Amino acid sequence: MDESVKTDGAEKDLRRSTDRRVVRTRKAIREAFFKLMEEQDYHKITIASIAREADIDRKTFYLHYGSVSDLADEIIYDEAQTIMESCRDALRSGGQSINVAELFHSISMALAPDMSRSRLVVQHASLPDMLDRLEASLVEVVLADNALGLKRDDPYLQFTVSFFCAGIVAVYRRWLMSESSIPLDDIAQAASTCVFEGLNGVLANMQGAAKEKALS
Repeated sequence: MDESVKTDGAEKDLRRSTDRRVVRTRKAIREAFFKLMEEQDYHKITIASIAREADIDRKTFYLHYGSVSDLADEIIYDEAQTIMESCRDALRSGGQSINVAELFHSISMALAPDMSRSRLVVQHASLPDMLDRLEASLVEVVLADNALGLKRDDPYLQFTVSFFCAGIVAVYRRWLMSESSIPLDDIAQAASTCVFEGLNGVLANMQGAAKEKALS
């Protein structure tokens, strides 16, 4: 057998072995972090306590993360990506058009408490920060899936998608932060009208509602 082939095979085996060790170590670090989160306040958790719980030394921890905050940020990022998977399904469920109501429900359900251990970490992130992450991820998904059905070579594509996503998240943010008593379904319908009919559509709906009220 050619020596170069042997060398390439050995290098691949080494990389696979190294990759598995990295995955195991990062998993151990996360498991240790989650366990500590269940026992004490986030701000009291130290690198030393995580390393001790994960049965590694501090140097090993620093090979993967620069701080406890870096570890938490990665978990929050992964959580945002998980939420975006449910949003991706919602974007596709509308067929030729985007199902804004389903998208709202996906975001709402994903941000509900006690859905996973990751929520322990997310609780220590500000809601605005989480929504900002969601907005960025939503833009990425809409662009990747071409969910708006726009031409790929349209010079305004990214601006249009950013406008759409920012609007959706802004409406949801306002509803959530204001603790509004308006049902989510109604908010989703209003957002859908804004998206597909613009401000004129919203005004027309308001005028129609006012006339119905006057006649009743």
